[in-house]
Amino acid sequence: MIKKKWLELEKSRKILGLPPEVTLKEIRDAYRDKSRLVHPDLNPENKAEEMTKLNHAYRVLVTYVENYAIKLTTTEEGMTDEEWWHEHFGQDPIWHKKDDEE
Repeated sequence: MIKKKWLELEKSRKILGLPPEVTLKEIRDAYRDKSRLVHPDLNPENKAEEMTKLNHAYRVLVTYVENYAIKLTTTEEGMTDEEWWHEHFGQDPIWHKKDDEE
């Protein structure tokens, strides 16, 4: 089920021509730009199906963004996620970058 949702998100992202990392504003802007190109009232040669696909893609992405839970607190140890990761894996030769590599 999760894979199906990710595939739908990926398909929607591609329909709107968005990069993998995007903001809500960028989603809205891309939707507005694309809708001007495919809207049947503005371009009679376009079929309503294209606008329907665009509307669905927009709804999928906006729903995901609006319902995505983000963590706004520190961990139980009082660390941010980045600090926790560094604390646990910072000295690991595979995961740790030396200061001069950053």
